[in-house]
Amino acid sequence: MLIHAENLSVGYTQNKPVVQEIHFHIEEGKNYALTGGNGSGKTTLFKTLTGLLPKLQGTLTVQNKWSFSYVPQSKKLQLHFPLSVREVLSMPYKGFLPFSKGITESSWWEELISLSELLPLLPKQIAECSGGELQRVLIVRALLSKAKLVFLDEPMDALDHGARGNFQNILNLYKSRWNASLFFITHNLNYDWKDGFAEVFEIDQGKFYHLSKGEKPINCEHNDGSD
Repeated sequence: MLIHAENLSVGYTQNKPVVQEIHFHIEEGKNYALTGGNGSGKTTLFKTLTGLLPKLQGTLTVQNKWSFSYVPQSKKLQLHFPLSVREVLSMPYKGFLPFSKGITESSWWEELISLSELLPLLPKQIAECSGGELQRVLIVRALLSKAKLVFLDEPMDALDHGARGNFQNILNLYKSRWNASLFFITHNLNYDWKDGFAEVFEIDQGKFYHLSKGEKPINCEHNDGSD
């Protein structure tokens, strides 16, 4: 078990939680999805699980937070620092400097760069990348870590149809290669992951539901393709 949460509350102010009564666990080698409306608290929960935010209340047991990686939404980032795509991919995971102690260009690096078609972008300044290019860089950077659990916050939104299909294949390869788990924030389950999920969760009006266990009716837009 990679993560176990029980009666967890998350948010930014102790007396005003964004989401309460969160209960779930994440196992190795499985796929999970978290859905909900805009501003419902999905990203807040992800930030808490990855250690970017402290929990407010409850139990949160994490096997090893350094075995996780996180793909944020490219549209929410403003990257104005003067670094190339290659430098961003090479940065160490626990800080920006020194680059010399970052990710080495191994056979896994070369395979990912080839599959993601990032080779022509390596010398490009990260601030000059389009939204789709930046999203591809962010996904590859997370996968270079060989982490056991990858959090992906609406990872396909900035990608066109061809790139979306390619990156689903890359994520499938990653999951098989490293026996990893993938945890998606998504508004459309088929859009982000065509192979289904072990569990689907939803946040609605500050409450956390297990949709796949029938805790709340599943709307048509939450179809995971298993019908």
